[in-house]
Amino acid sequence: MIRRNLNFKHFLNLYFSSKNILLSFLRIQESPIHAECEIPEFAGIIGYRTTIKFYIKNIIILIIIFLINTTFNYAAANDTLTKKVTTLVENTDADVSIPIEKFRYAGDQRFTIDGSLPLKESKIKPLNTIILGTIVTGGLVGLHIMMQNAWWKNSRGGFHFEEDFVSALQVDKAGHSYVAYLSSYAANEALLTSGFSYDASAIIGSAMGLGFETMIEIEDGFSKDWGFSPSDFYFDLAGATFFLAQHYVPALQNITPKWTYFPTEWTGQPVLNRPRNIGDDYNSSAFWWSINVHNILPDNFKNFWPKWLNIALGYGGNAIDANPDPNGPPDQLSVRRYMIALDYNMVQLLPDGCPFWNWCKQTMNIFKFPAPTIEFSKTGTRFYLMYPFRFKLGGIKF
Repeated sequence: MIRRNLNFKHFLNLYFSSKNILLSFLRIQESPIHAECEIPEFAGIIGYRTTIKFYIKNIIILIIIFLINTTFNYAAANDTLTKKVTTLVENTDADVSIPIEKFRYAGDQRFTIDGSLPLKESKIKPLNTIILGTIVTGGLVGLHIMMQNAWWKNSRGGFHFEEDFVSALQVDKAGHSYVAYLSSYAANEALLTSGFSYDASAIIGSAMGLGFETMIEIEDGFSKDWGFSPSDFYFDLAGATFFLAQHYVPALQNITPKWTYFPTEWTGQPVLNRPRNIGDDYNSSAFWWSINVHNILPDNFKNFWPKWLNIALGYGGNAIDANPDPNGPPDQLSVRRYMIALDYNMVQLLPDGCPFWNWCKQTMNIFKFPAPTIEFSKTGTRFYLMYPFRFKLGGIKF
């Protein structure tokens, strides 16, 4: 059987020959500056002529080409999509890759972006590394520009420390921990697909997740309005460390950090009384620790609890830096929210498919989707049929 892998030369040919077709399909207009993009300009994609529009356009093309390559490999190695194992293995030498039965998370099969098994020893895949490296670099540049405009613009000063543990009812601390975990996961997945070994991907990925968050703290340290917060860094460290600990202590995989984000305008909650972005809109966020109940039950009780159903413990805040409710009390204050909710194990709930789909449903597991929830706060106890949305039936809200 011949594997339809794209080598670097074929990749460049596909990239430049299909560029205008893909742009036309996506209805993205070519910038006059880059209308005649040659291979030398591709090599200098991070040069001084790069624009955000150029980044986004090329990243979209790279993602599509990567998915084409993955599809070719998958089609060449599989005659059907009905078997989970065939979505993971392409006649991989057992001496090179870790056994499929060991590539698991909380007892469920794990998946890589391209469907391959992780390697025991690193063997870099140039094409995957170039594509994913470009996507990650473009994403980091875009995030930095967004944060620069939101937090640090026109606020440069000398480096200094400023402790802010009391801010935002510590909801931001939960956010720091979660983002470090999420960044570690994303880096780990990119490294696995690029040919780094199973262990190296976890270690380097955790370091990259912590490094990304530390970069933000350092930028805060040079901002007159902020400052390097030691407590923020400690929670960054906790998130990245927990991700790495799950790699070496499988029992910890039964607890998964998750995040909910729905703008307060959608849910009727108080809105921030300042410029906001998804990174610091704490009223719209809640952070969760999802527990795999099925795994921790005694064996004789497992049959009574579905594998796809978890229990999640959540924390959030309400009316943080918000406009006061004109109909509310004059001394309205921020309120802590504690939640217990049903949660979904997407790997068990959703059907199997091609490698990229299986990886996507695995990645969905680090986000919390609406589900029945009980919320506790000093303002009372509330039941949500689909948190954070409220429904009204007659005089009953749920």
